[in-house]
Amino acid sequence: MTESPRTKSEISIHQLVVGEGAKGVNMPDQCELLRYSLQEGMDILLWRGHFSQPTTLPLHDDLGRINFSCILEGSSRIALHGAQRHLQWELQCNCHYVTHTPDCHGSAFYYGSFESITLSLSPAALTQWVPDNIAAIRHKIDSHDYCQQQRYNAETHLTAQALRHALTRLHDGFSHEQKPANLWLQGQSLVMLSLMLDEYHEDDNCLCDHFNPTERQKLLRAKDLLLADLTQAPTIAELARETGLSVLKTKRGFRTLFNNSVYGLFQLERMQEARRRLANGNASVMTVAADLGYTNASHFSVAFQKQFGVNPSTFKRLL
Repeated sequence: MTESPRTKSEISIHQLVVGEGAKGVNMPDQCELLRYSLQEGMDILLWRGHFSQPTTLPLHDDLGRINFSCILEGSSRIALHGAQRHLQWELQCNCHYVTHTPDCHGSAFYYGSFESITLSLSPAALTQWVPDNIAAIRHKIDSHDYCQQQRYNAETHLTAQALRHALTRLHDGFSHEQKPANLWLQGQSLVMLSLMLDEYHEDDNCLCDHFNPTERQKLLRAKDLLLADLTQAPTIAELARETGLSVLKTKRGFRTLFNNSVYGLFQLERMQEARRRLANGNASVMTVAADLGYTNASHFSVAFQKQFGVNPSTFKRLL
C-alpha cells in the first residue's frame, strides 16, 4: 500500500457488525453484508459482491472478533497493518480461514464476484462454546495478528452453503413460517465451527509464520507473473529466477500462501476465466478454448468438466 493505512474513508468492522450495519458505512453499491445475530458476541455474516472493476476497500478492524470464514466464490487479497506485524494473504474459494486481527488497519482488494460466510465470535463467546478447543488456539489468538488457512471438506462446504441460503431467505422478504428458526441457525453455525476446528492443525501451517514480508512479496509477484498470461504458464524455474526465490521455496510458498500448487493455481484461474468468458459473452466454446491456449477443444472440455462438473457446452446451454 502506498497510502497511510489510517484513512478517513476506512470501513469500520465494528460499525458493520454491531453498529449501524452496512447502511451506515461508506461501501460501494456492488457489495452487501447480510448479518444475523445469534447471541451477544456471536453473529453470522454473509459478505458478497460483484466488482466489474478492480476495487480496494480500506478497512479498520475495531471489533477484534475471531472470525471463522468459508469462501464460497471468488478470491480477495487482504493487507493489514497490525500492532506486531504486517499481514498479507489471499482469500481463496473452497478454503476456510480463522482470523483474529484486532485494531488492524489495511485494505481488501476485490475483482469479479466474491462471496463468503463467516461466523464472527468475541473471545468470550468462543470460550463459552468451545472451552476444550480454545486452549489449542489461544496462544495463536493472543499474538493479535493471526490468520490460519485450510481447504475445507465437503461437509463444511455444505454447512456453509446452508447458512448462506438461510441468511438470504431472512433478508429476501420470506414469510415468518418460511424463515429458518434461531435454534436451527445456531445449531448449523456450531456445526460449521466444530468442523473447522476439527480440521485445524497445530503444525504452524499459517502463511504468516513461514515467510517473512520480503518473501511474501516475492511470492505475490510470482503469482502475478504466473497468471499474467493464461494461455501458457511459465516454468517454476523461471518464476524462481524472476523473483529471486529458490524453486523449493516457490513450491512451498504457493502451497502455504495460495493453498495450491503452482500449476494447480494456474489451471484453476484458467478455468475460472473460461467460465467467465462463457457466461458473459457470445464467444463459442472453441473460441474460448483457443483464446486460452488450447489447440485441442476436447482437452479444454475435459479440463473444464474436471473443474466444474459439467462440460463447457452444457454450461453454456444452462445460462
